[in-house]
Amino acid sequence: MQKLSLMLLCFLIGSIRVSAMDVDYHPFLVKGETIPWQELSHDHVVSDIKFAIEIAQKNIDQIASLPLNEVTFDNTIKALHDADNDLSTAHSLMSHLVSTCDSDELREEYNKVLPLLSEFSSNILLNDDLWARIKAFSETEAAKELRGIEKKLLTDTVDSFKDSGIDLPRAKREELKKINLELSKKCHKFEENVLDSRNAWEKYVTIDELDGLPQMIIDILESDAKSHGHDGFRLSLDPSTLGKCMQKLDNENIREELYRASKTIGRGGKFDNADLVSDILKLRDAKANILGFKTYADLCLKHRMAKNGRSAMKFIEKLHDRTLKYFKRENKELVDFYRQSTGSKERLMKPWNTPYWSEKLFISTYKFDEEELRPYFKLENVLAGLFKVAGKLYGIKFVEQPTCFGQTCATSPETTPVWHKDVKYYKVFEESGDYIGGIYFDIHPRKSKRGGAWMTDLLDGYTDEHGDWHHPVAAICSNLTPSTESNPSLLTHREVETLFHEFGHALHHLFGRVKYRSMNGSNVAWDFVELPSQIMENFCWDRATLDMFARHYITNEPIPQELFDKMTKSRNYAAGCSMMGQLSYAKLDLELHQNYKFYAKGDIESKLRKTLKTYRTKFSEDVPTITLSFHHVFGGGYAAGYYSYKWAEVLDADAFNKFKENGVLSREIGQQFRDQILSRGDSEEADVLFRNFMGRDPDIEALFIRSGLVD
Repeated sequence: MQKLSLMLLCFLIGSIRVSAMDVDYHPFLVKGETIPWQELSHDHVVSDIKFAIEIAQKNIDQIASLPLNEVTFDNTIKALHDADNDLSTAHSLMSHLVSTCDSDELREEYNKVLPLLSEFSSNILLNDDLWARIKAFSETEAAKELRGIEKKLLTDTVDSFKDSGIDLPRAKREELKKINLELSKKCHKFEENVLDSRNAWEKYVTIDELDGLPQMIIDILESDAKSHGHDGFRLSLDPSTLGKCMQKLDNENIREELYRASKTIGRGGKFDNADLVSDILKLRDAKANILGFKTYADLCLKHRMAKNGRSAMKFIEKLHDRTLKYFKRENKELVDFYRQSTGSKERLMKPWNTPYWSEKLFISTYKFDEEELRPYFKLENVLAGLFKVAGKLYGIKFVEQPTCFGQTCATSPETTPVWHKDVKYYKVFEESGDYIGGIYFDIHPRKSKRGGAWMTDLLDGYTDEHGDWHHPVAAICSNLTPSTESNPSLLTHREVETLFHEFGHALHHLFGRVKYRSMNGSNVAWDFVELPSQIMENFCWDRATLDMFARHYITNEPIPQELFDKMTKSRNYAAGCSMMGQLSYAKLDLELHQNYKFYAKGDIESKLRKTLKTYRTKFSEDVPTITLSFHHVFGGGYAAGYYSYKWAEVLDADAFNKFKENGVLSREIGQQFRDQILSRGDSEEADVLFRNFMGRDPDIEALFIRSGLVD
C-alpha cells in the first residue's frame, strides 16, 4: 500500500476559511464526494496546485498573525491542521492519476508542481511566527488540560515541528528546504524510470514457443499482441504474466531472456537508477543528520512501533536466524530435485530455472497445480465474496453505481465519473442504511499504470469546522489477470489474496471515525498500517469463507474438498524461502538507511550482496539485488520501513487467532476489530490499540506456527 496524501510532506497542517468555490473553477479541489474525473486533466494541474497553495498559505498567515495572548486550540492547533485541506485533496488526486493514467502531458505538468509542493511544505519549517503561536499555546493552562484526541493532536503537532527542524538555525533550515526539493524530484524520477524501463521491453513469439503455459495466459499474450497491432503472442515484463511465464514456460531460452530483461528494470541505459539511488540515500542521510539523528532510519522510525533503526534491524535479524535452517533445507531440496529430474551435475541452479523447477517440485509434492483453482475465482465472484465477508464481519453492504468515462459523463448526469472505462465504483452503507463512503476498483494492468497493487485514500473522512462529517473515498488498484476473448477474468489464489489485502486497507480507510483527517483511517504508524490488510488474507484460506464466492465459472460448483485439501496442505510450501525473500528486502532497506556511511564508500551493489549473503539463494551467476527497481523504498513511502510487512504479519497472525477461536466470520469479533482498531485511526498509540483488541502484547510465535516454520 502507498499513501498519496500531502500530509506526508506537510505533517499536520490544514482549516479552510478561504473557499475555493468563490473563484474560477478548479476541479482538483473537490467539494463533496463526487470526484469529477472527466475534468481532471493535465491542463488543471499547475493552476489548481497554485490556487490550493494560495488558500493554504492565507490560512497559515492568519494563524501566524494572531496575538500571542489570544491563541487557543481552535485558532491554532485545529486551524493549522485544517489549513491545507484543499491542497491535500488536490495532491492526492494528481498523484493517483500519475500512478494510473501516466502520460507525457501529465508527467510534464506534475513535474512542474513538485517544486511548488516541496517549497510550500519546507517553508513551514522557516515560519517562526507560526511556530511561536503553536509553542505559545502548548505552554498555556488550556493546553495542559487537554485530554484524549485533542491532547494527542497537540503533541503530534509540536513533535512534527521539532522533528522537522523548526528550532534549527535558519541556514540549516534553508539547507533542509533544498534537500526536500531534491528528494521529491529524484524519487519521482525513480518511479518514472521503473515504469518506462518495464514498458520498454517486449518480444513476439509463436505458439510453438509457449509449451507449458496455461491456456489462460496464452490467451492474454495473444490478446496483448493484437492490442499492439501484431500477430502471434506478446511477452512483456508485465507482472500479471511474467511470474507465470517464469514458472510454467518449458522453453528455457525464453525463460532466460525474460529473466535477463527483468533485470534491466531501472538498470542500465537511459532509465538507469544507480545515480538516483546514490543521490537519494545521500540526501536522506544529510537530512537526518541536520535534524539531529544518527541515521535516516532513526528519523523515520521515531514515532513508529519499532522506535528506531536498531530495534527494527534486531527484529529482522531475529526472524532471519529463526528461518535460516528452513531456508537452507528448502534450497537443498530444490537442487536435489532438479538434479534427480534432469540428471544434471550442476551444484548451483541458474536463476531462470529456479521458479520453473520450484513449480515442478510443488506439483510433484502435492499432486496439485495452482492453476486448477483459477476457474473458481472469477473476478466478479471474488468481488462479491469480498463484500459478503465484510457484510458478515461488519454488517455493511456495497451497492455498485453506474459509471461514466470521459465525454460520456456530460450526457449521463446520474452516473459516477471514473478515470478509466474499466473502473467500477461502489457506495458502502451500514445495515441501517447510513452511508459510510465510496470505493473504486481499478483491477487490470495497462501500459499507463504502475505495477503492483495498492490502496489510495482519495478523500479522507473528517469533521469540518461546521461539525459536518465528510465521508471517505478509497481506490483499490492492481494488475490482476484480465479477461480474454474466450474467458472472463479468472484469478489465481495469490491474486485473490492480493485483492483481499488491499480491501483490508480500504476498510481501514472507510471505517475511520476520527474527526481529524491526519489521524483518521489508515493514517497510522507505518509498521501498524499493514495489520488491517494482512489480516484479510487469512479469510482466503477458510473453507466457509471460500464457499461464499469460490464457484466454478461454468458449473457454479464450489471447490471440491480434495482440491481444497491440497490447497491448504500446500500453503506453507517453500515458506522458508518466502519468509527469507521478504526479510532480504527489509534487510536491504534498513542497511542502506541505518548504515549509509558504510555503503556510501565504494560499490553499493557489491556490498549489499555480501551483507545479504545468508538472506539470498546462491545461483550459478551473480544476481543483482532489487535496489534499482525497489519502488517501495525509493519511489513510495516505505524508506526504512519495509520491515513493516513482517512486523504487521506478526500482529495479524496473532490477531487472527482470536477470529478462529470465536468463529472465523464472527460478527462479534469483527465488530470488536472494527471498534478497537479499524475505526480508531491514530487516535492512540498502535501498541495500545493492539492490546485493547487482544488483551496482551503480540506473540511472535504465531507467525512461525502459521508459516509451518517449527519443528
